[in-house]
Amino acid sequence: MPEPAREVRPPTLALTILLLAYVAVVHIADTLAAQGSTAIIDWRLFRWRLPSGFDLFKFTVWFVVPFAFTLQRIDLGWFGTRRWRRVDWIILAALMGAGALAVSLVAVVPSLGGIYPPFTSSRQAWHAVVWTLSWLTGWEYLHRYALLRRCQTQWPRYGWLAVPLAETLYHLQKPPLEMAGMLVFSLAVTYWAAKRRNALMPALAHLIIELELIAFRLAA
Repeated sequence: MPEPAREVRPPTLALTILLLAYVAVVHIADTLAAQGSTAIIDWRLFRWRLPSGFDLFKFTVWFVVPFAFTLQRIDLGWFGTRRWRRVDWIILAALMGAGALAVSLVAVVPSLGGIYPPFTSSRQAWHAVVWTLSWLTGWEYLHRYALLRRCQTQWPRYGWLAVPLAETLYHLQKPPLEMAGMLVFSLAVTYWAAKRRNALMPALAHLIIELELIAFRLAA
C-alpha cells in the first residue's frame, strides 16, 4: 500500500515573527558594520570581506543560514522558468532598460556619484563583480524566497509587503533617490514573485542592474 501523504503544516506565527526578527538583526548588524560603528561593540568585526572582494558575512547570514533552514521543504519551482509566461520575458527586458536608465543617473546626481565613483582599474571592477555575486545570491534568496514564502503563507493577502518593507528599511543608509528606486523596484518584482511563485526573474533583473552599474563605473 502507498504511504499516506504527509500533512503539510503552514508556518506558525511564532516562526514567521522569528524570521522577521532574524532579517532585522542581520540587516542592522550589516549596516552598523558597513558604517564602522563602535556603539556597544565594534561592529567592524562583522566585515568579513575576503581579498577577492567576496563578502563572507553577507553570504553566510543572507544565504547559508536561510538555505539550511529551508532546504528540507525547498520548492525548486521558484528557481526555474516553468512558471513564467511569455509576457514575463518582456517584463525582464523592460526592467533591464529601466535599470540602465537608473544607473545613468550616477553621472548627474552628486549623492549617487559620491558613493559610486568610477573604477580606476579592471581589477576593481572584477572585485566588484565578485562582491556583488557574494551578497546578491543571499539577498534574493532571503527576501524573495524564504521571507516571501513564509509571510505570504501566514498572511495570504498582504504578507508579500513585508519584503519591500525590509528592503527599503535596509536602504535608509543610501541616498534618498536610491532608496526610493529600491522601493519601487521591490514592490514591482516582489508582487510578481508572489503571483508567479517564482524568484528567478527578480534575481536576474537585480543582477543585471548591478552589472550595468559596474560596467558604467568602469567606462566612466
